Amino acid sequence: KKTNETKSHTRRLIVFLDAPLLPRSRDALLLDRGRRKTRTRAMKISSSSSSSSSSSSILVARPTTRTRTIRRHVSNVCDETYRRRKVAHRVSAISSSSKSDNSSNEKDDNDEQFAPTKEGEQNEVLQSTDEEKLGRAAQYMRELIKRQVRSNDLPRAGSLTDSTVLRRKGRLKEQDPLIEFMVEMHKTHTTEEVMQKVEGWINETLQFPKERRQFTRLHKMVPQVGYFFHSLPLTKALKEYDEFSHLTKRQYVLPNFAEIRHILNIAQVHVSAKNVRLVTFDADGTLYQDGKHFEDDNKMIDKIIQLMELGIHVAIVTAAGYPGQPEKFEERTRGLLDQFKKQKLPPSITKYFHVMGGECNYLLNLDGTYGLQFVSNEDWATVEQYGWREGKDLQAFLDRAEIFLTRYSRYLGVDCDVMRKEYAVGVIPTTDTIYENLEELALAAQAELSTSDIPFCAFNGGDDVFVD
Repeated sequence: KKTNETKSHTRRLIVFLDAPLLPRSRDALLLDRGRRKTRTRAMKISSSSSSSSSSSSILVARPTTRTRTIRRHVSNVCDETYRRRKVAHRVSAISSSSKSDNSSNEKDDNDEQFAPTKEGEQNEVLQSTDEEKLGRAAQYMRELIKRQVRSNDLPRAGSLTDSTVLRRKGRLKEQDPLIEFMVEMHKTHTTEEVMQKVEGWINETLQFPKERRQFTRLHKMVPQVGYFFHSLPLTKALKEYDEFSHLTKRQYVLPNFAEIRHILNIAQVHVSAKNVRLVTFDADGTLYQDGKHFEDDNKMIDKIIQLMELGIHVAIVTAAGYPGQPEKFEERTRGLLDQFKKQKLPPSITKYFHVMGGECNYLLNLDGTYGLQFVSNEDWATVEQYGWREGKDLQAFLDRAEIFLTRYSRYLGVDCDVMRKEYAVGVIPTTDTIYENLEELALAAQAELSTSDIPFCAFNGGDDVFVD
């Protein structure tokens, strides 16, 4: 208030005593709820002096007993959250103020603690970090990202989503209800909590008989979840992956689809490594780029040979189907077959290599000249397969699929040519179209033919749509 006589000023400052910043939104909501319900008392402290021309007063909001109880509870929750996530907060503050004549040249100890690291010390830190012995999973992930940065000339830091191994075109090849559910859980759980809970739910599911697994907690939360053959050590896999990514230390960037899948894959490898007898690989988009072939310098060649030398069967499963034309399959795997021949692998090793074409319709093995040859259906096909492979039902199914693909592609405005094979039918666009239309065509075919008794798959190949 200003008066003409003393021109005194009265300043009032309201001070609120807040709890520390919380890392979780649910704790923040609890604190806000406590604030709204809190009753505060104000105590006015005034000081006056006869010789002073100005007076000041401070209003301090003091919390009640209920407020202090709520804040202690929230603080305990905050401390527990920090402990579980093992987040080491390092606060660095750089402040600048105007220089005054009476400023001191002395430095506070806290300023020295957060002072910038010298160049020599920084090099020592980086060198010690590089010399750390990481686990095999961490080393693989780090090398994977480095290769993608070099091969794609990325002008930024690499990410697992940049990997051609992880890059998938379209929703059909990218969806997984369990992984999506685990990603959503991170909105209310830490990564350690997510892995512990899902690992426990899987173990609980395995205790149920097969016919009653739909009544487990995991199946109720994720009805589309697949079948589990064994438990998965997700917490162990997270520790290995965390050596490379420091995932559990992140506060604001939640794990993405690719990262959760990597953790699941690491857990799967740990379980399968003891008793694995067969390893299958997709061809296009996995072993080599879509539409390409095996090259001599493909780094997967050595891995495949090592598996075969351990007595593990290796099969390349591809959607490409060339009935009666083994040379077509040889063109796709030429680089791999040439390495077999160059290294003169004996029949005791080459007998572990197979190619499955047309999804599951043609099996090929190596002959004595390192070429591919068809295996007779009588030697490998099951009785159930013969039940739907022969007869009029198969042709009726392919006719139905062809009619639907033709009509629906016309409905979407996609001009296509129809290709009919022994166990497959597909459409190939003859004019430019967008990828989403092909994806729609594949999903629609999958829904339309879902009532059929014949097992099938409908997929988007990137530039065509086939039903096998």
